[in-house]
Amino acid sequence: MTGAFDVGEADRLLTTTRSVRRRLDLDREVPRELIEEALEVAVQAPTANNHQNWRWVVVTDVAIKARIGELTAYSWRHHRNAMMGAGRRRHEAQARRMDESVARFTENVGRIPVLVLPCVISRPPDIRAVDEEWQRRVASAPEGNLIREVRLGPMRASVYYGSIYPAIWSFQLALRGRGLGSSINCMHLPFERQIGELLGIPSGVTQICMVGVGYTLGGDFHPAKRRPAKERTYWERWEK
Repeated sequence: MTGAFDVGEADRLLTTTRSVRRRLDLDREVPRELIEEALEVAVQAPTANNHQNWRWVVVTDVAIKARIGELTAYSWRHHRNAMMGAGRRRHEAQARRMDESVARFTENVGRIPVLVLPCVISRPPDIRAVDEEWQRRVASAPEGNLIREVRLGPMRASVYYGSIYPAIWSFQLALRGRGLGSSINCMHLPFERQIGELLGIPSGVTQICMVGVGYTLGGDFHPAKRRPAKERTYWERWEK
């Protein structure tokens, strides 16, 4: 069939693109052209109303990465202590492995060869404020009018983040196809203002996350252990 892909190979790419934290090669330089190629793939992703209001800040400067790393590590330690203090179960083996993996990533952010910060030109919508404004606008509508039941806030938030995360995932897939590993991290965001100033990012631009990129160590990756989709899928109506 015209336009068809090798399904097996496509599925292998999709199911083995992992969050690479512990197996990033911190010492091997990543060629600039590979990042640029992957970003060209990324911007083919869907974006609401074709806004294409994404921007990508790529950081390889050692001193700047070191400062981002300091702030990220501080944020992670605070977050980890807060979550443990909130009573989350941390004795489970999988949870411990996850903590160790994230800890290694965050503590080594400054050494990761390439940091990519996907950004959106604008600030995230305030769901409550959007809903309150809409309710004011339709307050004069007759009782029983369906327009009074509308809530726009969740839709605006979905459109906002849904217009950038497909591109981020495409970026990661493109990196994987070029032999590179990556991981999304958001532990720098408590210091968004400071990092924005460090990188010259305007205050009206939102940093969505940070993607660490590098070559991978060890063997190939395999599909993760997941609950079968059919166990979590409902047809026509939610089932208890």
